[in-house]
Amino acid sequence: MKPHFRIDDPNKYTEMFKLIDADKPVEVYKNLHKGCWSVRQEGIVRFHTDYVTLKLVQFRVGQKGRERVIREKVKNVHAFVKGFLCQAKEIDGVLGEDQKWDTVSYNPYKGDSFFNLTNERKVFSSDFVDMYVGGSNPVIAANV
Repeated sequence: MKPHFRIDDPNKYTEMFKLIDADKPVEVYKNLHKGCWSVRQEGIVRFHTDYVTLKLVQFRVGQKGRERVIREKVKNVHAFVKGFLCQAKEIDGVLGEDQKWDTVSYNPYKGDSFFNLTNERKVFSSDFVDMYVGGSNPVIAANV
């Protein structure tokens, strides 16, 4: 059974970094069965978490998987956020207090990519993302 980290766990990042190679990117996707984020690296789910932050981010959508969702009306894992695990305090050290964060979303029925909820523009990359399944804006991104 994979570990599941909660947002209030003070040691979550220490434990997360033990489970991955920090020099390689991870892929994070919403796990609909567990109600959390699944974090995989090199095709293997390493852990589950309610909260995670990434840097040097790319938003990816597998088009064949999207087409299958539209055709079969059954969800499958085909969209994810790819980047390098980082601690939230690392973001605070780089971004200023006046930094604008945008809410990013994805809906296979609305389009073929992630998009900014404010202006509905497609989003492909970001400097940082903050992902919390319990928040009103589950994925927020800086410098999209």
